[in-house]
Amino acid sequence: MKKYLIYSFITIALFASCKKGVDPAAGERPEERTATALKTYDDALTGAPNGWKAFLYPSGGSGFSFYMTFNTSNRVSMYADINSTSTQTSSESSYRLKAVLAPSLLFDTYNYLHILADPAPEVNGGTAGWGLYSDFEFTFDRIAGDSIILHGNMLKSQLILIKATADEAAAYKAKQLNTLVNSIVDYTAANKNLYLQLGDDTKIQTTLNITSKVFSLNWVKDNMVSQSTSAFAFTLTGVVLKQPVVYGGKKFSELTWDAAAKNLYATVGGEKVVVQASPTPILPLHLLIGVSYNNIIVPNAANFAGWAPDFVARRAAAAQATQNSPYGLRLDRMQFLFNVLENSLTITVDIYQGNNKFLADFPYTYTKTGDGVYKFNAHQPTGNAGLIVNEMAPLTSQRIGADHFTLDYFFDAGTGQTLGQFKSVEHPDFAFTGTLN
Repeated sequence: MKKYLIYSFITIALFASCKKGVDPAAGERPEERTATALKTYDDALTGAPNGWKAFLYPSGGSGFSFYMTFNTSNRVSMYADINSTSTQTSSESSYRLKAVLAPSLLFDTYNYLHILADPAPEVNGGTAGWGLYSDFEFTFDRIAGDSIILHGNMLKSQLILIKATADEAAAYKAKQLNTLVNSIVDYTAANKNLYLQLGDDTKIQTTLNITSKVFSLNWVKDNMVSQSTSAFAFTLTGVVLKQPVVYGGKKFSELTWDAAAKNLYATVGGEKVVVQASPTPILPLHLLIGVSYNNIIVPNAANFAGWAPDFVARRAAAAQATQNSPYGLRLDRMQFLFNVLENSLTITVDIYQGNNKFLADFPYTYTKTGDGVYKFNAHQPTGNAGLIVNEMAPLTSQRIGADHFTLDYFFDAGTGQTLGQFKSVEHPDFAFTGTLN
C-alpha cells in the first residue's frame, strides 16, 4: 500500500500549487530568511540516510527516474534510467545550493542530468542546441513530508525527490533497475500489439514507447481515435506515469512488472488488470498515423522488406536521374510526415551533394475514405525540391500524386519489425514500406 500512496503523491504534487521557500520568521532580514531556507533544504538533502528516488519530467516530454545521494561535501552520486550505463554505474558530480531568484539546487558539473540537456543530438537524441529541453538547475518549491518538489530554472522541468528506503537503496546499488528496464524492453519488443480491457469489450491499444518514454491508450469511437497519454519513468517495480491515463472514467498511474508471469499489469479501482498481447494489431494503421505514429521513414536502399517490383524500379530510376542531374545529387532516405489536423502529407527527401546533406520537401494534402483509402493531391514543391521535380517524377507525380493508396502494417519476418506500408490501389505492384515513428 505504501508504494501506491507514494506514486499517487507524485501525480498530486505535479499539479498542486506550490509555495516557494519556507515561511519567514518574523523580523528576519531577507538575506537571513534565504540563508535559513538554504540550510533547511541542505539539511533535508543530506539528511536522508538512504538517499532519494527522483522523477524528472523535461518540458520537452518524456520521463526519467534517478536514485540520488547527497553528502555534506557537496557531492552527489546517482543512477538513472537513461541508458544501460546509467542504470548500472553510479555517476558522481558536485552540486550547490544557491539563492538565484529563490533557493535553488544547482548540479554544476556534468552528470546524468546533463545528458538529457546536452545540445548535441548525437549524445542522447533531442533537438540540436536544446537536447530534450531538460534542466539541471532547479528552484525549490517546497518540502512535503518525505518529498521535495522542485522546478527547472530555465525550462520548467518538473523534479520530485522522494526519500528511499533501505531496501530500495540496496536494490539500486545491486543494479535491479537495470534488470527491470531490460525485462520491460524485451517484453515490449516481443509483444508489439498490447491492449487492455477496462470494464467493457473494447480492446484498448496500449503502447509503451521506450524511445520517447510516453505511455498511451488508444481506442476507436465514432470511427475516430481517442487517446490518453502520459510521460513515464521506470521504477524498481515497473513504470510510473506523470499523470493518470483515463478510459471511461477509470484511471491508473502505474504499471507493475510481474516477473513470474512476465507481463505488466495495472491496478484500477483496486482490481488487477493485466496488459494482454494480441498476435495482430489492435487498430488499423490509417487511424493511428498522425496520432500514435507521426511518420514513416523509407530507408536508402536498393530493395527492402515489403517493397514491390514497380516501386523498386521507379526508386532506382529516380535515384539515377537525381545523380545525373546538373547538381550531381545522391538520393537517400525519404520521410513521409502526416499532419491529421491539416490532412497533409510532407515527403521530405534527403539528398546529398558530396558529403553535404540537403532536404527537399514535396507537400501534399489528402482525402481519406472511412475504410482508409487515401488520395494525395500534390502542391508546388519549393526550394531544393524544385531542383529535382522531374527526377523524382517516377515516384511522385506518376504514382503518389496520381493513384489511390491504402496504408497498412507489414511484418518483416527477417527482423521481427512491424513496418508501415503504402500500396497503390491502381498499381498493386507499387508498394513500399518504412519504419514507423
